[in-house]
Amino acid sequence: MKHKAAKLVTGALLLSLLVTGCGKKPAGVAATVGGQDIPMEAYQTEYWMQRNYIVQQYGDKYLEENVVQGQDKTVDTALKEMVLKNLEQLEMIRQEAKDAGIEIKDEDVNKVLDNMKKQYGGEEAFQKALKAEGMTEDYLKKNIRNSLLMEKYSAHLQDTIKVSDDEVKKYYDKHKDELAQVDASHILVKSEDLAKKIKKELDNGAKFEDLAKKYSTDTSNKDNGGALGYFGKGQMVKEFDEKVFSMKKGEISDPVKTEFGYHIIKVNDIKDSLESMKDSLAQKVKSEKVQENMKKIEGKKKVKEYVDFKDDVELPKGMKKVTKDDKAKDQGQNQTTKKEDKKEDQ
Repeated sequence: MKHKAAKLVTGALLLSLLVTGCGKKPAGVAATVGGQDIPMEAYQTEYWMQRNYIVQQYGDKYLEENVVQGQDKTVDTALKEMVLKNLEQLEMIRQEAKDAGIEIKDEDVNKVLDNMKKQYGGEEAFQKALKAEGMTEDYLKKNIRNSLLMEKYSAHLQDTIKVSDDEVKKYYDKHKDELAQVDASHILVKSEDLAKKIKKELDNGAKFEDLAKKYSTDTSNKDNGGALGYFGKGQMVKEFDEKVFSMKKGEISDPVKTEFGYHIIKVNDIKDSLESMKDSLAQKVKSEKVQENMKKIEGKKKVKEYVDFKDDVELPKGMKKVTKDDKAKDQGQNQTTKKEDKKEDQ
C-alpha cells in the first residue's frame, strides 16, 4: 500500500534522518537538533494542518487504516512520525544554511505570496481558498519561507560539488544496461486484423505519422503522429518495453499485443552512448554526491525526540478540528455568495 504513505508527503526534503536516542522530556519541546529545540507547538500545528487536509480529502476513517497491510501502524501514526522527521530535517537544513550565509528575506516570501494572490484573482478569492483548505496565511508564509530556503540551500550544494569526466564514465560503465533511452512512436488499435492492415500499408510506403492520425486510439499522441518522446526501460508495459528495446533505429514492428490493444511501434532514435547522455549522467552523479554530503551532515547533528507517537496530539489554540464535510460547506457558501452577487448585479 505504498500509495497510502505517499499521500502523506507534502514536499520532498533533502535528506533521510537517523534519529539518535530519546531523552528526558523537556517542557514544550518536541525534539532537539544539534542543540536547537523544535517547539511542541510547531509539531502540533504542523500535525493538525496535515491531518485536517487528509481528513478533508479522504475522511476520518482513512487515518485509522494501516499504512502497509499486515503491519500494526496506522496512517495517523505514520503522519505523526513524518511530521516530526520533516521538522527535524528542516531544522538541520536551517542550521547548515545559516553556516553557509544563506538567508531568506521577507520580501522574497512576500513576492511569492503576492504572485499566488494574483493567480487566485485577488485577496478575497485567495482568503476563501485558504479557508477552504483549513490554512492560515501565516502558516502558508512559513511554508513559502521553508521552501525557498531548501531551494537556495540545494542550489548552494549543487554549486559547490564538482563532477569529473572520469566519474561520469564510471557511472556509465556501472549502469550501462539500464541507461538506454529510445524515442519512439506508436499506433494503437483494438483489432489485430486492423493492426495487420496498417502494417501492410506502412510496408507499402505509407507515412507512419499519417496512419497514426488516421487510426490510433491513443488520443494523447495520435495528433502528433503517435510520438511518445524519449523514455527508459521499465516505463512502458512489459510487452511494449521488451519489444521497443530490442529494435533498431528506424525499424517498424509487427503488431504487439498489450492490455491496451495492438501497437505498431516505430523507433525514431536511440540514446545509449556515453556522449549522448553525458550531461544527464553528470547530474545524476552530482545528486548522489549531494546525498553523500547530507549523510555527513546528518552524522554530526545529534537528534533527540520527546514525542510518543501513541499519544493524541493536542489541538493548538486558534485551530479547529475539521471534517470532510467542512470543505464542501465552504465551497457551497462560496457558490451561494456568487449567486447573491449576481442577483445584486442584476
